[in-house]
Amino acid sequence: MKLRSESVSDPDRARFSLSDDDVLTLARWAAKVEDHYSKRRGADVPMDIEWAKDGVSGELYIVQARPETVHSRRAHPKLHLYKMKGVPTAIVQGLAIGDGVVHGRVRVLRDPRQADQMRAGDILVTEITDPDWEPIMKTAGGIVTNRGGRTSHAAIVARELGVPAIVGAVDATTTLVDGSEVTLSCAVRADRQCQGL
Repeated sequence: MKLRSESVSDPDRARFSLSDDDVLTLARWAAKVEDHYSKRRGADVPMDIEWAKDGVSGELYIVQARPETVHSRRAHPKLHLYKMKGVPTAIVQGLAIGDGVVHGRVRVLRDPRQADQMRAGDILVTEITDPDWEPIMKTAGGIVTNRGGRTSHAAIVARELGVPAIVGAVDATTTLVDGSEVTLSCAVRADRQCQGL
């Protein structure tokens, strides 16, 4: 099957991709999946459930279910307060993943085989990630990608690792200078959400 791009009308862009019935069906299925795993383990088990909708038939499918590993690991809710000196100017912006702030050295890498250039706590900056990048991502203090959205590989792994990330930063690999020090902020401000470096 070959992918193609098609323009979408404004009314179609503005409408929800799921009907109320679809949402209720997925909610019922999610409750059944969580109930099943909770009974097997003898305790409540929050689940990370992935689903798909067939574009032709409209049928819904559960494609994966596994125990949720991000929020359920937090022992107690905590409020982190960050204070930046001066008025920061964003160098690049994208979608904020996580809710932390990290300061570190930029490491622009084009290929996971450049792993030897990365030091623990460095901010990984790359085009996009896939499973080959995971060993590097585990040492990163923060992650920035040119491409990707909230459900991209980089976003999912960053959430699982508890590492702040900015995805979809478009020109991060050409704008950020390798070896320079930056502050990556995904913290929520009172007036808006910071989504940049």
